[in-house]
Amino acid sequence: MGSAGFGRLDSSALGAIGELCARSCSDSPSLDELARTLFAPEQPATVRGDPDVGVIATVEGSAASGAAGQGFIRLVVVAPEHRGHGVGRELVAAGEADLRAAGLRSVTTGADAPFYLWPGIEASETALLCLFERVKYARVEANLNMDVDLTTLPPDPGGWSAATGADRDELQAWAAQHWVSWELELLRALGRDTLVISRDADGIAAVCAYDVNRAGWIGPVAVRPDQLGHGVGVAPLLGTLHRMRAAGRARAEVGWVGPLVPYARVGATVGRVFFVYRKELR
Repeated sequence: MGSAGFGRLDSSALGAIGELCARSCSDSPSLDELARTLFAPEQPATVRGDPDVGVIATVEGSAASGAAGQGFIRLVVVAPEHRGHGVGRELVAAGEADLRAAGLRSVTTGADAPFYLWPGIEASETALLCLFERVKYARVEANLNMDVDLTTLPPDPGGWSAATGADRDELQAWAAQHWVSWELELLRALGRDTLVISRDADGIAAVCAYDVNRAGWIGPVAVRPDQLGHGVGVAPLLGTLHRMRAAGRARAEVGWVGPLVPYARVGATVGRVFFVYRKELR
């Protein structure tokens, strides 16, 4: 199949894309996760392919995250029976063509806030890593998730609350002032009832979101800059973990981790590693 056969797909193909991912990905996104990461109105992806064969989704980087003018591959998946026949190369070429036509200057694999599926390509996905190396992508960074055993949590310290719609205006202003790159993810968590906050005399001190793009993933976690290093993020983080356990989960992942120490304090350990690849578009 040539790239001419890789037509544009819209949300009506969601079920077929989900079936493709379920039989082709080791960490398959659910239909809900695909819907809110591929077809989010705030950052819609260009989705192209044939769900019986393979699919690629590309996006333009978010200005808030400092990635305006950069392209990203959010998803690329090839059905097992079609691998080894050049389909992956053709999908990547088609995705690059879409990004080039949009005037974007580079393309990066994953790590595409705010509505990413993975913070790169998982290190265990050898065939996918080799695909990108073969088409001249360079490995530029590594990101990691941390694992949390929810059956062995420290006690809930209190001092946190679940955010509600009444907190929206304050939260949006707080995020816009301090953590604008996470504003959309925090607001999405608020709308899903998956945002925990703590307060002090000056208002919101820290927030912890979960189940934003991927179920069972924690983040973003943010502390008001004047309180960084004072441990004020522990209460909302532990509150989140206890909420997740109460909902029936035994395990969680902290996604796309920055500093390890805050999560290690509550028992998290380094888990999956993801490699980020990039290519300049000409």
